Amino acid sequence: MAPLWSCQPFKAIYAVFFLLAAPPRLTLLFLLYLAKPLRPLPEWSVKANIVSAMLRMSSQYSTATRSQRLLYSDPRTAKERHSRVEPPPQDLFTGVLEGSKHHGIEPAPVDVVWFPSPAPRDVAELQKQKVVLYFPGGAFVIGFSYGLLGKNAADSFAAHMKQSRTVWAQYRLSGTPETRFPAALQDAVTSYHYLLSLGIDPGNIILSGDSAGGNLALALLRYLESSSSPLPLPGGAVVFSPWVHVTAHAGHDYEQSKNSLSDALSAPLLQWGAESYLPLEAAEDTQPYISPLHHPFKLSTPLFIQAGTAEGFHDDIKSFAQEMAQLNGHRVKFHATPLAPHDLVFNHKLFGMTEEMNGATKEACKFLEQRV
Repeated sequence: MAPLWSCQPFKAIYAVFFLLAAPPRLTLLFLLYLAKPLRPLPEWSVKANIVSAMLRMSSQYSTATRSQRLLYSDPRTAKERHSRVEPPPQDLFTGVLEGSKHHGIEPAPVDVVWFPSPAPRDVAELQKQKVVLYFPGGAFVIGFSYGLLGKNAADSFAAHMKQSRTVWAQYRLSGTPETRFPAALQDAVTSYHYLLSLGIDPGNIILSGDSAGGNLALALLRYLESSSSPLPLPGGAVVFSPWVHVTAHAGHDYEQSKNSLSDALSAPLLQWGAESYLPLEAAEDTQPYISPLHHPFKLSTPLFIQAGTAEGFHDDIKSFAQEMAQLNGHRVKFHATPLAPHDLVFNHKLFGMTEEMNGATKEACKFLEQRV
């Protein structure tokens, strides 16, 4: 059931209260955090602790009011860089992706945005492109601006991972029965097939994503590695702060993590996201695609996993990476960024950690090149 504050006129009342209460609350926190022992994370600066508090407040507002698109921008405004992608033939959606198994959830068109410019028209040039297929985060329920997060990711990938293009793929946000799992994963398959249909060498495609988008990139990689998928494998995957433990009690799980009080995420947001994304009927074969922790899978392609040591997801991500490495050896690399918060792709500029973000992408590039 939706919260009271998600309906008018209560939503407007909540918004006014939030805007009036935020400045004095942040001022009080600033004064409090001047004393280093009183900061949620003493190793962070006053600014970093305040920024994290602001992000938590923002996610709490979105959760309470069920605001899914506060920072969203319509991909169509990207004009010539935007493409509306129709789903491929149904026979590419097998196993866990069959709509008949999930109350008729069927593949749908997907909006993608190219960075820094549209796909080359020349076929020979297009075939040589190195492309990152990027899925944004947002706990499966919040959409972000392609111009904000997409440019951050694309700039870093171009400069430090030697990628020609980044394709931002906006999957369906959860929030209705028709947008639960496997809707987002169906959209990921549609996006990947789109790049292949252009003639891009699958070995030149890197799957990537942050947070819930990292979860989706892992789910797509698992699907492509499965025997039921006829699609070729990509060149690898690079995921940032992936949400690997998605359960019906996600909020409580997060509150038990050692960094939950200082990190930028909020437990209510994760609970909303999980409740919206999880299928109405649990099935054993879908669980690994939704919550990959403790469900490692065999790889034929390299997988780079990044996590910040100051984020609430750190221990879960590290455990998942270890499970994958035990099964796949040197095909998996875990990169822990010291003192980094959740989602370095989105937050590195806010936290003054651009060098750390660049370092992570450089490590990813080095790792992928060694595995070729």
